[in-house]
Amino acid sequence: MRWNDVRIVSWNILHGGGSRVDDILATVEAYSPDIVCLQEFRHGKGGAKIEAGLGELGLDCVCAPPTDSARENSVLLASCFEFTSDTFPDGARKPARCIAADFAPSGDDLKLIAAHFPQKRAQLPYFEALLDLPGSWIKGNSLVIGDINCGIPFEDSETRSFYATHLFQEMLRRGWVDAWRARNPQAREFTWISNGKQNGYRYDHALATESLNDRISSIAYDHEVREDGRSDHSLIVVDID
Repeated sequence: MRWNDVRIVSWNILHGGGSRVDDILATVEAYSPDIVCLQEFRHGKGGAKIEAGLGELGLDCVCAPPTDSARENSVLLASCFEFTSDTFPDGARKPARCIAADFAPSGDDLKLIAAHFPQKRAQLPYFEALLDLPGSWIKGNSLVIGDINCGIPFEDSETRSFYATHLFQEMLRRGWVDAWRARNPQAREFTWISNGKQNGYRYDHALATESLNDRISSIAYDHEVREDGRSDHSLIVVDID
């Protein structure tokens, strides 16, 4: 995998059907990503159309773990680069909420976890699995990206209601870098807004190792996709030189 302007897009698509699928594909196409991570992906006719559409965009290397029902949310990882993958963590219950991928080392290697963490106590095993990753992950070029459903209160939210902040902060202490926060230390942007009180939360993150963070040329949120109703989450775009 050659590091020549690699673009990674991550988005919780709140997958529906019909024209919604066309909106998803049009949004992905507009960003021309080399790697795309979709959360709340569902199989079935809509999911098959998304996979086919991504293939037409050149994102024809796909991992989309099966589910017992087409109504169950899962994750999808698609890329123009070949990769090996497995669900994460080992032994996690279906449907899969995370994919761990290792991209073929034709140049520099990349390890990536496409993540959609559950809420509150259910997310603890996922954080614990991240903290238990082999040292090769933190020493190399690695990225955890997606809807992590966590952050630091009043920096990444307008309330105190994150459940596993202590584990999120432990990842940062161990060398993971909140790539957006590192470039926007005083900013507050929210990727999900609660329906009731309209409180904002930055649930969607890109956590990079130091070596990979040094290669990130830009990282930004697209809030328009949330504000115009294409999803209830903002989208992340990460560019790597």
